[in-house]
Amino acid sequence: MPSKRKAKKASAVDLRSSRYGVPLITLDDPQDVVSEQFRVLRANIDFAAATINHFQTILFTSSEMSDGKSTVAQNLAVTWAQTGKRVLLVDADFRRPTIHKTFGLTNDRGLTTVLAMNDQPAEIINTSEQSNLFIMTSGPMPPNPSELLASDKMVQIIDWMRRNFDLVVIDSTPLLLVPDAQSLIPRSDGVVLVATLGKTKKKSLLEAAHILTLARAHLLGLVSRDPERAEKAYGYGYGYGYTTTNVMSSDAMKRASNAQVHQNTHHHRPEKKSETVQNQAKSTEVTPTKAVVEPTKVWSSFEATNRIASRQTKTPPAPSAAANEETTAKVLPMVDIHAHLLPDPTRGPVTIDNSLQAARAAVADNIQTLVVTPYQSADKMANTADDIQAAIAPLRNSIKEAGIPINILPGQVVPLTANLLAAFDHGNLLTLADSKKFLLVELPEDQIPKIAASVIFQLKTRGVTMIIAHPETNRAVLANPGQLNHLVEQGAILQVAAASINGQFGSEVADLALDLVRRGLAATVASGADSSEMNQRYHLSDAYALLTRAVGRRSVDILKKNAIRIIGGLPVDSMAAEEF
Repeated sequence: MPSKRKAKKASAVDLRSSRYGVPLITLDDPQDVVSEQFRVLRANIDFAAATINHFQTILFTSSEMSDGKSTVAQNLAVTWAQTGKRVLLVDADFRRPTIHKTFGLTNDRGLTTVLAMNDQPAEIINTSEQSNLFIMTSGPMPPNPSELLASDKMVQIIDWMRRNFDLVVIDSTPLLLVPDAQSLIPRSDGVVLVATLGKTKKKSLLEAAHILTLARAHLLGLVSRDPERAEKAYGYGYGYGYTTTNVMSSDAMKRASNAQVHQNTHHHRPEKKSETVQNQAKSTEVTPTKAVVEPTKVWSSFEATNRIASRQTKTPPAPSAAANEETTAKVLPMVDIHAHLLPDPTRGPVTIDNSLQAARAAVADNIQTLVVTPYQSADKMANTADDIQAAIAPLRNSIKEAGIPINILPGQVVPLTANLLAAFDHGNLLTLADSKKFLLVELPEDQIPKIAASVIFQLKTRGVTMIIAHPETNRAVLANPGQLNHLVEQGAILQVAAASINGQFGSEVADLALDLVRRGLAATVASGADSSEMNQRYHLSDAYALLTRAVGRRSVDILKKNAIRIIGGLPVDSMAAEEF
């Protein structure tokens, strides 16, 4: 049985893998002994599949989470591509996708948008550094993953994959946690089960084997990993805390703070790792017959559109310890993404003079860029996008004439109602900094509407991420913070209020706000300040100072950077999250 010290180390690596994807030793160092072990494993699987007619689809799963299925699937996909086969690596793990992080790809479109939004599969396939290896990411998480994977349309998609590729490698969910993988077993020619010695329970393996037997799966073998024989342990997180990680230079950070959208194109190269892999099949390699590519009747051929796939936004590599130290030593620009600075009788300053006074208070608090976020009523169509854009021009002119050194950007806070999506589609809602990437949404005071998860998903399909403003002040969340787990899992971002951190709403709200930051569920902090608070004293820097003492400077720097990323329309970074 693993020691507590080893378990703790593996857990830390799990968190790293959940943020940066899995290590691709077969791509980074093909001559490493572990790469050779993966090639032996590939040969064993090919031999076990030799009796299967038209073997083209292989499903990787496990009985439990963190057993290493994603690392095995992705490294083996590389080795098959290295033999000259046209390989499609598919992320069918909608609940905890990692493939887009491993290969440094965006995940706005993927398998889910093909299933739910009628995307062409050829248009969302990505190329990779390894020739002959193509990637289909998971896409935004849908509210009904099991149903989508079990649908007739999934059968059509897999038929299309068979016609266009020699081999389809599917990375799915663990068998005992959710039914997603079970839906894919009948669509696969063979299944590989992955386990970790000393960690995976024998009872779990037996239950998984029973499921595979009932499903009449063609089990090709069991891959086991021995972490004690590895030079460095691998880890594969599974649960909540869905994050995308990007690293920006100081120059890029400054450009983003001026509301200019920039994209990074560096490729993520994971650190070298070592792993022991075993298989129950015999060690002889048999190369399957190459599939014939036929024209599809449902979707266009991949060959006709694969040039589109190469134009992808990629995320840079995980930061090194030295880079972290250098970044931490720098003073980051202060950005406030939620403030009521625009003259607005609802809650903002009454006059331009009040707005100027508030702007001076923000500058005194070291704010360099501020997003004005007046309230919008989706029912009454007050403060529409056009209204805000028209009102912000005279405010900027007045601030410039007064010599106040602050950058003002347009934004809006929108109530979560049944009319939100219709208002967005009609162009009545304004994203933060007009980036078309993030929409600031406020929950009702005493509940989380049942439509919340669906709206988050629908916005994702439109390329927009929902930022939930100050959820710690919601009475239903205070009573049961665990309700936020599902919203974050769906892809929402949480923004806690500086006033909450500072204790202005009471100790219960303050404790929850701090807990959200400690758990990594809160992605950013904003003031949410109205005119009365600004006229007294702007308090965002006070909140950051308190958080620095509570969680440390590096965590606070992530919160500050995320505010900068948001106004630049860039994916946010986050600490690995711990669910309630």
